[in-house]
Amino acid sequence: MSSPRLRLCLFQAGLSLLGFGLPAMAQAAPGPWSMTGYLQQSWPKQTETNRQIREINGSFGSSFPTWDDVPNLNLGLHLFRELNPKWKVGLGLDYSRGKVDGTATVDTPAGPATLDFRQEYSIYADLFLLAQYRPLGAGGRWVPFLLGGIGLAYEKDQTRLTLRNDFLDEALQVDNSGWFPIATVGIGLDAYLSNRRTWYAEAGLSYSWARLRHAVPASGSLAPAPMVTADTDSTGPNLWLGLGRRF
Repeated sequence: MSSPRLRLCLFQAGLSLLGFGLPAMAQAAPGPWSMTGYLQQSWPKQTETNRQIREINGSFGSSFPTWDDVPNLNLGLHLFRELNPKWKVGLGLDYSRGKVDGTATVDTPAGPATLDFRQEYSIYADLFLLAQYRPLGAGGRWVPFLLGGIGLAYEKDQTRLTLRNDFLDEALQVDNSGWFPIATVGIGLDAYLSNRRTWYAEAGLSYSWARLRHAVPASGSLAPAPMVTADTDSTGPNLWLGLGRRF
């Protein structure tokens, strides 16, 4: 074959690839995997922790916020593999950190003093084994689903309370950390953003059960005892919004 004829064949082959091969690849159906990143708002019970904060407010006449008064936001990621049109299984991961704090001037027998309160969790993370059931199947633009999972959570937090003026220098510090089991059930909806069914928006509502309750050391002159009960009750409803992709 002559050189001009060879160049012509190669040129025609290139046009064929650009004209037919690439669109065919672009229109290929997504694979069985899906990943969703989301932002979640939680409403944990924190019954005992909130009671302790209210007890401090009652004792000193302060008005420090409780966990009911602040946002409890976390970032999350779901990774699923589709088993069939109705079932997916996968993993879920959540991460967050947060605090409640405040400063107040209170009356004491030694005169007005500054009361500082801070309760901060430097890390909260959980890892779930999840199953998702789609009662109407995976077809259509709107895909409702049921969700359930079990896993482990870890939290590390610190509570500090100080009372100071020219005559007083009182303090309390409690460090708490540990692993604890967690379970969740929920409902949600995937809404595909185009007919290619690759990208989707997701909204969901769930309820989780998780509680870390144990005895931990307490230090400082305001400590009621060398060991106190730390009760982190993360049980409660959750609402999330996310963006996902199939691949």
